[in-house]
Amino acid sequence: MMNKLSLDSSRADRRGMIIASLCFVHCVAGPVLLSFAGLASLVNVSEKFEPLFLLGSASMGVMALLPAYRKRHGRISCLALFISGFLCLLLRHSIELTAIPIEPVAAGLGTSLIVGAHVLNLKFSRRCACCTPGSEAIQHSP
Repeated sequence: MMNKLSLDSSRADRRGMIIASLCFVHCVAGPVLLSFAGLASLVNVSEKFEPLFLLGSASMGVMALLPAYRKRHGRISCLALFISGFLCLLLRHSIELTAIPIEPVAAGLGTSLIVGAHVLNLKFSRRCACCTPGSEAIQHSP
């Protein structure tokens, strides 16, 4: 039977993955689709949703990753991936290279890192204490 922390973390991880995926579509595919559809004027309207994606991603990350790190698996890799991805999303507007459009690359990398953090968090949270090497659980032999 799953405990409440594991169930809540699992739901928050799944929601975090959905938000990051929607953010990816919004940041990378959205402008391309809008320009091909003749709706380029909606790009400015679309940009107003960016803070909602960032806030949603941050809140799902905090709800899923911090409790699982503190109470379940203690793996810093999930938090490091999430923070790296979130920084990519936050800083993508401030990085300018003339030869390469870096913003879509940074958005794709950032959302991939965030999804990866949630996937790893789900994986590590599902492991029980007796299956994790170096755990403090006492194993009884038959």
